[in-house]
Amino acid sequence: MIVPELIVEAFLYPGLLFLWIVAWLTQWFHRKVYARMQNRIGPLYTGFMGLLQPIADYTKLFFKEDVSIEGSNSKLSLSLLFIALGSLVALPIMLPLAPLHPIAADYDVVLALYLLVWPTITVALIGMLTPNPFSATGSSRVFSMMVAYEVTFAASLLTPITLASSKYGANFSLYLSCLNAWKLWLNWSTAPLMALAVAVALLSFQCKLLVRPFDIPEAETEIVAGPFTEYSGFKLALIMGLHDLEMVVGSLLLIMLFFGGFAPFAWLPWPIALMITIVEYLLVIIAVTWIKAVTARLRVDQAIGMFWKYVVPTSMLALVLSLLTTLS
Repeated sequence: MIVPELIVEAFLYPGLLFLWIVAWLTQWFHRKVYARMQNRIGPLYTGFMGLLQPIADYTKLFFKEDVSIEGSNSKLSLSLLFIALGSLVALPIMLPLAPLHPIAADYDVVLALYLLVWPTITVALIGMLTPNPFSATGSSRVFSMMVAYEVTFAASLLTPITLASSKYGANFSLYLSCLNAWKLWLNWSTAPLMALAVAVALLSFQCKLLVRPFDIPEAETEIVAGPFTEYSGFKLALIMGLHDLEMVVGSLLLIMLFFGGFAPFAWLPWPIALMITIVEYLLVIIAVTWIKAVTARLRVDQAIGMFWKYVVPTSMLALVLSLLTTLS
């Protein structure tokens, strides 16, 4: 039966439980690496080497008072957060991670791109649901930036999918593209396009996560916490969880689509293939952390200008060349 299999995948693996565990470990790893890059120690006392610190932070917020100010819409905020979390939980079922019954169909990349945009929309809208001017300013910055980075992120993902659809019959299926797109690195005519696309995808992913140098919507020294200024307790825990989950799902998507995850190493014993996939995943996290550690926050006009002057043309160039390659 398909329905029970999808339920298992949605709640256990690669769904909610799996993503929660990976998000917990990823957050700990990210904080330790970030601290080391700043000559600090990072989480240390809660659990072995501070391993339980992310859980402690979430638990504290879950049991804190959830304050709703007059004029805000608490129920709609919660609904948007749950929709965004659900979209991120659904996306891994479209990847080769799903062992039982993955969601795979021709042109399912349209659904994947739709699911990917929901966290960004949610972050922008929850800031508009409170009457705080700092929240409104942060939300306006999110809307201004997403017009640029969502375009580049989508174009960078479509580049390997377009090439894989032409060369390997993936037919714009995210699942089949993940299984075949890594082979494009072995072809001299498509490897440069893959390199351009992965560079743009990583930069756009950094902006999508709203981390330095693109933490403009929640600039603490300017607008307190931007869209999250009036949120506390349970809702703030969901916001933090949404960010951590987006980092996990986005990183999994990048390694699966651009590097195949375990697909290139399927001929090896599965523990070795799994370890290689974990290393690929950690390298993406380290790259995001390194960019965050070595850069200062940009102004919103600088970020948007950089994307429209350089990143958008680069992503469009890679996508157009991939389309021309499929026609030749």
